[in-house]
Amino acid sequence: MLNYCKVARSKKEICSYLGYRNLTFFTKKHLMPLILSGKLKMTIPDKPNSRLQKYIKA
Repeated sequence: MLNYCKVARSKKEICSYLGYRNLTFFTKKHLMPLILSGKLKMTIPDKPNSRLQKYIKA
């Protein structure tokens, strides 16, 4: 997943790439732990729920 995020990707793109269908589960179990550990970062950190939010490898 981190290699896939060398380029900024949306949550939906990452989720479908990994084969998950439920965005809520994916966010809680996979995306948020990586953001909190500093391995991924948001492109719009001031607006975490923005529809334009993308994630990139830190």
